[in-house]
Amino acid sequence: MALLPIVLLAANASAVSACELGSGSDSGCGDWHFRQRQIVPVPIAAIKVASAPRGDSPATALEIADTWRAIDPGASVWFKTNDSASYRDIELWIDSPASNALDLSIFSPDQTDGLGVNSKPVGRGSFNKGEPQHALTWKAGYAKGGIWYALVQNFSNAPVSYKLDGNLSSTDAKFCHGYWETLRGQLIYWVDCNPLHNPQ
Repeated sequence: MALLPIVLLAANASAVSACELGSGSDSGCGDWHFRQRQIVPVPIAAIKVASAPRGDSPATALEIADTWRAIDPGASVWFKTNDSASYRDIELWIDSPASNALDLSIFSPDQTDGLGVNSKPVGRGSFNKGEPQHALTWKAGYAKGGIWYALVQNFSNAPVSYKLDGNLSSTDAKFCHGYWETLRGQLIYWVDCNPLHNPQ
């Protein structure tokens, strides 16, 4: 009959002892040879678990992607753009069958300190007649470089499916100046923008 190693464990032991059958012995632990192996405990604090983005705060904001999601009644979900050091054109939109239930708030890279659901956004998404396929849209030209945040909120009493997507493109910094011009008897305010670098 084959004998299995016997493992002896103490309640708070830091080592494991086992006896294995020695030569010329057929039973018992009297002729068994003991070996000891040290177990080094790992403190729980030393185990690092990466927190997956959940979108419940700016610190856990989700990447903006062409993905359908569901948002619970009264819930908020944070999104962020990738970081950029250059000026950019930003266009964000929400697609949803329940457009009146959702709100889209936009926050600039300057608003990272203490950013929350009660912070005043620099912009809000709205319905655009020129793009009726989207429930809400928001656009900015020559936006400040850095990480922009978007907050999607559901103000209805039912879950809502939605998709947040957008276009972000880097551009050269530009110098802009405004001026008034009369057009058909009305004063119109124009903004003229040119690259900061001197074209050759």
